[in-house]
Amino acid sequence: MIIGNLDPWADTFPRGLIPEILEMVVSEWASFPQPNSNDHEVPITRRFRLVLIQSKNIKKLPVRIDREIPEDNFETGEEVGRIDLRFTHGYREDVYFTFECKRLNIIRKDNQRESLATQYVEEGMMRFITSQYASGLLNGGMIGYIMNGDIKTALQAVNRGVESRCQELRINPPSGLCTSSLIPTNTQVKETLHNLESRKLTIHHVFLPVQ
Repeated sequence: MIIGNLDPWADTFPRGLIPEILEMVVSEWASFPQPNSNDHEVPITRRFRLVLIQSKNIKKLPVRIDREIPEDNFETGEEVGRIDLRFTHGYREDVYFTFECKRLNIIRKDNQRESLATQYVEEGMMRFITSQYASGLLNGGMIGYIMNGDIKTALQAVNRGVESRCQELRINPPSGLCTSSLIPTNTQVKETLHNLESRKLTIHHVFLPVQ
């Protein structure tokens, strides 16, 4: 059951839809045709979006799902980035829930593992902190595609990266990845809490291991 304000003109994305989205992402990934170990984020996300669209239609989840959507500065009209996955509910273009998607634990050509946790934090999470994405909103999301399937080492690396950058991420140390407040029993979903100047932001992290 979805709880919360579903007003299509609301200033924020309905919080009650977020756990539904998080659970859908985790459950659909379990049966998603797994990518190759050398696949990149964009083609993985492109294919995964189609599965999510089918799932949300079956569930009658009241959202639209778009990918690679340009995000423009509302004052200058300048494009500031492209949103990997965007969920919208109402009529407002500036109100959405978004996932920035990054790979973790890739296997290089020399068969060595590279965590990419630094890129996850600096090129993913920081886009929410600087308001490049989700400006003025209260929630954002990260998806980590764990390319070698080792969720434990991926979580540890991301957690270390978050803890070492608490100041830049506007997190009260020593907090790192925390148990999800929305679906606390799901170990693939974590969250981080960020104290920005004008608002408190929650980033919801979903870790998807490639089997």
